[in-house]
Amino acid sequence: MATTTIKLPAHVDPAIVRHCSLFDRRPTYDNPYETVIPAIHEGPAVFFADNISVNQPGWVVRRGADIRRLYADTEYFHKRGNTGFAALIGEDWDMIPTELDPPVHHGFRSQLAPIYSPTRMMSLQASISNRANEIIERFRARGECEFVRDFAVSFPVSIFLDLLNLPQDRIDELVRWVNDLIHRDQHDLRVAAVLAIKQLLVETIADRRRNPGEDLISQAMTLEVDGRKWTDREIFGHAFNLYIGGLDTVTSNLGLHFHHLATHPDDQETMRRNDHNSNVVAIEELLRAFAAVSNYRICAKRYELDGQVMMPGDYLVLCSPLAARDPEFYESPHEIRFDRRPSHVTLGNGIHRCLGQHLARRELQTAIEEFFKAIPAFTVEPGYKVPFFLSGVIHIKELPLRWS
Repeated sequence: MATTTIKLPAHVDPAIVRHCSLFDRRPTYDNPYETVIPAIHEGPAVFFADNISVNQPGWVVRRGADIRRLYADTEYFHKRGNTGFAALIGEDWDMIPTELDPPVHHGFRSQLAPIYSPTRMMSLQASISNRANEIIERFRARGECEFVRDFAVSFPVSIFLDLLNLPQDRIDELVRWVNDLIHRDQHDLRVAAVLAIKQLLVETIADRRRNPGEDLISQAMTLEVDGRKWTDREIFGHAFNLYIGGLDTVTSNLGLHFHHLATHPDDQETMRRNDHNSNVVAIEELLRAFAAVSNYRICAKRYELDGQVMMPGDYLVLCSPLAARDPEFYESPHEIRFDRRPSHVTLGNGIHRCLGQHLARRELQTAIEEFFKAIPAFTVEPGYKVPFFLSGVIHIKELPLRWS
């Protein structure tokens, strides 16, 4: 049963309301992939939770097959305004393309796809590798690092700054803003973060109007939709989407992947021996097993699933960590099998599959390969209890690594 007082929609039976600890926005020293997630899979296929996001109740779907089907359903579920970031500051701009629905979505997504294609992302390999090596070199000789702070946070932020041609000395403030917005509950901090991000991006857009270059904002200025150039508001919506998706998600995945490798020396040794192509396959299994992000939809039409009725306006969470560990979808889902070659929804599914998926994969692959080149076998600091943070983006708050 729910543990907080919420205003239930009239069609929701209080008897089916639960509190879902997976979205508690708190640290835990138990690995949620071994405790919380398996426990949810012992329950109903769909239930109503009091806490799927900040002050937001909604439906939780646990089965992988259902999650895939709902990802693809743009008739009964929509995305516009589902993040609530614009509403935090009393505005109504869209994060592009993630908050767009068909048919508008197609025009913007089709224009962006070539910019984020595998070929274009591959062309960034040298600069991504250089950033990884620059950061690793800061702690390589120490024989230790706090991996989240020293690498997992700064690495994707440095890439984001390069993509927007912004100075690297802005890393600390960008990290602070995304943490306040994504991982904190305080309304004032979240509002201040949106305003600060908006100011930076609006100022950058104005500068690129005067001094266009090869950065992603300058490229967006050349795009057209419905026979016209994108507006500054639309360019801002895309840049905001890039900021949110490009920083926090990669950081979370890095922390989870390196935690597994540090606590499973046989898997670490296997990846160290693997060639590049084998590790590309292995990383897909790590992405599957340690999916971190939950995505949200809003019901547009009456919909029934497993005997539960969802009505227009209801929020729904499509939780990739639940899909990743569904025993009805995967054989032995809690086993890490580097030869599994899994189909997964870690980076979304359907028309809203992550636009930056090829960049994210390249960052993850580069991080692991460059780390292995520079750092010998590593483990978690003996006796340290690793804190996992439960929320719409599961992540590890601190990960002290040691090596000889």
